[in-house]
Amino acid sequence: MSSTSRERIARLARALAAKTAENGCTEDEAISAAEKLAEMLAAHNMTLDEAMVREQPFATHREHREDAIGERLWKPASAIALLTGSRYWRSPAGVWPVSITFFGFDHEVEVSKYLLAICARSMEDGQRRVEKQHALINKDRRRSHVLAYLDGMADTLERRIRALKPKEPTGTGLIVVRDALIDAALKDANIQLRDTRARGSRDFDPSYAAGALAAERVRLDRGVTGPENQSKGLLR
Repeated sequence: MSSTSRERIARLARALAAKTAENGCTEDEAISAAEKLAEMLAAHNMTLDEAMVREQPFATHREHREDAIGERLWKPASAIALLTGSRYWRSPAGVWPVSITFFGFDHEVEVSKYLLAICARSMEDGQRRVEKQHALINKDRRRSHVLAYLDGMADTLERRIRALKPKEPTGTGLIVVRDALIDAALKDANIQLRDTRARGSRDFDPSYAAGALAAERVRLDRGVTGPENQSKGLLR
């Protein structure tokens, strides 16, 4: 069955599923709709979950940064995409300003945006602390400390976010459907994702460990509870 035909079946299934007593149908109408729905889903090897997920809108979120944080923010961003199920890409190395893009279902992109904001704000706070701590040394040495600190934060945030991904149970056909729908939407938009080379971290510098320790204290749970919680309390 073509994708267009499957979309049509999904629309019909959603319409039948909406024929309930709560929505004003008689009991006989609701029972008849439920029977037709069951027959249709069985005939086309579709679940009601698949029919519902096909209705969800897609969204894109793109950020541009012109700083050292932007050069490292792709690390937690890649982990965020894994966690939420969205797709992610960044501008090629050397392209300025750095851009980071999420694409996927609206609710997944929304969570991705919030989590990325938490990572960025915590790294901004950390950068200010390190600059203040090393304010009396020369500019080049101070920058070296800052970059290593940010590397430590980015690497640790990436690791922590990846660890939040629950193990997917076997037989999750809905995940396959979701991924296929996102990939099809990317193809329709003529977007091709490619792996790009990434710079290494300055993990030899003592400030790297300090950044990693700070990242362990970032409250990542703020990212899934809504934007109203982002303004404060990022560190435990």
